[in-house]
Amino acid sequence: MNEFVAQKNYIRTRIKHERQNLTSPFMQRAAIALLGHVSKSQLIENHENIAFYLPVGGEISCMPIIEYALSLSKKCYVPKIRTGRKRSMWFLPYEGRDSVEKGKYGILEPTASPSQALPISELSLVFMPLVAFDNSGNRLGMGGGYYDTVFGHLSANKRPQLIGLAYNLQKVPQVPTEKWDIKMDGVITPNHYLRFVE
Repeated sequence: MNEFVAQKNYIRTRIKHERQNLTSPFMQRAAIALLGHVSKSQLIENHENIAFYLPVGGEISCMPIIEYALSLSKKCYVPKIRTGRKRSMWFLPYEGRDSVEKGKYGILEPTASPSQALPISELSLVFMPLVAFDNSGNRLGMGGGYYDTVFGHLSANKRPQLIGLAYNLQKVPQVPTEKWDIKMDGVITPNHYLRFVE
């Protein structure tokens, strides 16, 4: 294992451990604090087709933001891994808790048919899960490379706005990056909405 990979693995292990120690009341307050920044920034109001994620493994919840978007009649989508396609995802409609079910790994997935998937280029705003981020907009994910692969092939002017959601503890001095890693446009934590400008 080279030093680069070891550094990523160290950050992932440390932060995932810290996330697992968070209490449920703290996590709920943090998720509501995210919604405060989102509503104040008018992010939801300014977009129509919005992608979210269904939190797993201690990820900060974006469920209050999804409920807010649905209340504004926005079209909401969540990812589903495409079997047989390396590092590929569909974004399928999310219309409330009845539109998802537990998949084979015990992770919630949308029940909509793949025929209802929205083309990636038609998403205008994407809220992304992450393990760590830095002040330059670099993102460290779980290591699957799904988001980098799905959005990396789009030209900059066709790419949706990419916003990471995280606890404050997930900020690190520097995320180790590779040439295919895509940068985020912003990160929202319970304390701040950080915007990254090139």
